[in-house]
Amino acid sequence: MRYTPIRNISEEEKRELYDLLDNNNNNNNNPDIKYRAKIVLLAGEECYTVPEIREMTNIYDKTIRKWIHRFNDYGVKGIIFTQMDYSGMIKVTDKARNEILHISSTNPREIGLKFSTWSLRSIAGYVKEKKLIKDGISHTAIRDILIEYGVEWRHSKTVLGSKSKDPEYDLKKAH
Repeated sequence: MRYTPIRNISEEEKRELYDLLDNNNNNNNNPDIKYRAKIVLLAGEECYTVPEIREMTNIYDKTIRKWIHRFNDYGVKGIIFTQMDYSGMIKVTDKARNEILHISSTNPREIGLKFSTWSLRSIAGYVKEKKLIKDGISHTAIRDILIEYGVEWRHSKTVLGSKSKDPEYDLKKAH
């Protein structure tokens, strides 16, 4: 069993977390945010372990750990923002944006990779591997950057041409 530590919660953060749990709070109608606040309070204030929180909330361990880590790294804002909103919290420098644009226009084989076309997920993985952005970046944030710079992205697909070495290729293709 893995231990997931949670940092100390300040008095201000406690107040914000309890406000998120408050049903009368007009700013929070999202039940997911209430669960996230509950997870953080159970882990930090009540000192429950991830398996104990899972039993109480019926939320997967991985999800519980994700929100604890987000809280540890970004505070209350880290549990409020969804993945799409969260990408705005990550500081993507102009240098990193330019590198992402350069990577997307480069053939992956030219930089020693074993595939010939990029997918958004493979660019995100490469950016994370090369540590261009401290906390990594999601494929949707990659897409947003490419769109922002006017790069039209396409889905990669495999096309079988007439270069097949199979002597029965034309026969099989016809059926």
